[in-house]
Formats: sequence, C-alpha cells, structure tokens
Amino acid sequence: MSEPRTLAGQVAIVTGAGQGLGRAEALALAARGARVVVNDLHEERAREVVEAIVAAGGAAVADTSDVSEPDGGEAITAKAVASFGTVDIVVNNAGFLRPGRFEDLSIDDIDSILDVHLRAAFFVTQPAWRVMKAKGHGRVIMTGSSAGMFSQAANSNYCAAKAGVFGLARALSQEGAECGINVNVVLPFAATTISVDNPIPGNREMRERHGAVYRGEIEKRRAPELVAPLVVLLAQPDCAANGEVFSACAGRYARVFAALGRGWLSPRANGVTVEDLRDNWAAVCSADPISEPRVLFEETAEVINALEALSATSALAES
Repeated sequence: MSEPRTLAGQVAIVTGAGQGLGRAEALALAARGARVVVNDLHEERAREVVEAIVAAGGAAVADTSDVSEPDGGEAITAKAVASFGTVDIVVNNAGFLRPGRFEDLSIDDIDSILDVHLRAAFFVTQPAWRVMKAKGHGRVIMTGSSAGMFSQAANSNYCAAKAGVFGLARALSQEGAECGINVNVVLPFAATTISVDNPIPGNREMRERHGAVYRGEIEKRRAPELVAPLVVLLAQPDCAANGEVFSACAGRYARVFAALGRGWLSPRANGVTVEDLRDNWAAVCSADPISEPRVLFEETAEVINALEALSATSALAES
C-alpha cells in the first residue's frame, strides 16, 4: 500500500455532510476521486459542499433526504444510482446530541437520538447494501463514538445508540464478508458543532477530573480533517479491515476491541452457588490473559475447549 490511494470510479454516500466531520469526509473522498452524494437536511450546506467539490474538479450531488426515515434511506441510494450509476461506499455520519441526566430524558430525547444514529444506520445502509451485494463489493464506515464504547455521563441516549452502531457493524461484517462488503467503525475525536447548542451537563468538570482538559497541543488537534484520512483508508477497495473499530483521537489512530478475560470455570455442571462466585470473584474479574472473540460462537468454543481440558484432567486424576 505504498502507492497513493485512489478512489477513482467509486461512488460514495456521506450523511450529515453539510458541515463538520461529514463535510471533511466528503471533501477528502472527492479529493481521492470518488463521486459523492452529499446528504444533509440543510440544503444550503449540502449545496456548498457540492460546489466546493466541483470547483476542485470533482463530482458530487446534493441530497436532503431524512436519514431517520426508511424512505429517506431509500431516496439517498436512489439519488446515487440515478446520478452516478451505483454505490460503493457508505459513510454513516449524520447525528446530533440531546444530552441530559438520565432521570430527565424525555421520550423524544431518547427516540430522536436512536432514530438518527442507530435506526438511520439501518435505513441508509440497507438499500445501498443491496446494490453492493449484487456486484460483490462495498465499503461501509459507521461513525461510532468513544462515548458508546467507554461511556460518558449525562449522555446515556447517545451512548446507547452508538453502542448499538457497534453491534450492527460487527453483525454486518460477518454477513458482508461473504459478498465482498467490509464494515468498520470509526470513533472520531473532533471539534464540531454537534454539542454547541446542546452542552453535556458536567462535561467540563468530568474532563478536569480525568486530566483531559482541552488545551495546548491537543486543542490544535481537534479538526475534523484529522479524522477524514482514516475514513478514506477504510473506503479503499483494497483495504482488508473488516469488523474493526478504530479510534481517531487528536492524530493518534488505534484499534479498539472487545475482549474477554479467562474467567473462572465451574468444575460442576450445576449447583453453582453465590458463594462459589464470591470465592472465585478475582478470577471472574481478571483481565489476564485475554481473548478476542470475533463472533459469539468463538466465546462458546473457548468454553467448550476449557470444559474438554477440565474433563481430561479429571479423568486423569481418577485413573
């Protein structure tokens, strides 16, 4: 992969691309040769990004469909096919915040966040998936969040939605592997307008408590343009990453993964008591050593192997 990366001939959909992270991603994809459907509810913003791409010699069309509605997702793919003939890349980026203390969240606070982050990932990806599956190739990049992976107080609706995006991406990576579609998640750290009108209660105090005050060098590293290269790399036809999660935090790029400790295996098939768990709690909670199941069956297989080893040890002791 030492040659310059190109996306010539590829068609990309980027949702929420009128500003911030989505805008940076749309521009970066177009700069590498992709033709881009710039989706944003705000027509002026979408059109401005399209004009910037065209002025730089690229190709793009604006789309104002609502990603939180099934018809909106269908319309975005229809626009891509009508304008450029196909879909190769989907970047699910659209989103906003409705933060608040858990006890204060309204039904709308919950539903609106689930709609635009999680449900929209279904609605936008599914029609494009059919196109990509038919031709045996595609790339889907989900925008997750470190909040969804690592938690954030007073933002539980957003954390839950982004955790759902992680689960969706992992499941799709298994289905897509059979038909040339790779699905990955990006956890962006960027200064955008997403929280300007909806500040997270107590967020500043939490940052200070954990030594994460945004000042000095890190304040210079919050541009969306620092996230966009990772999205472009994952969109490459020859990028083999699939079912992965990558953090893009202030110019530090790292793989994020879910893992299991070895845990404690009961020697009995039944009759496990609370006291058994209490007495072996240190082993239950230990993270050393760890394994990384790629699908749920790998966790089950690990336990089966441990049971077989336990049975063999017991049989040897009895002989």
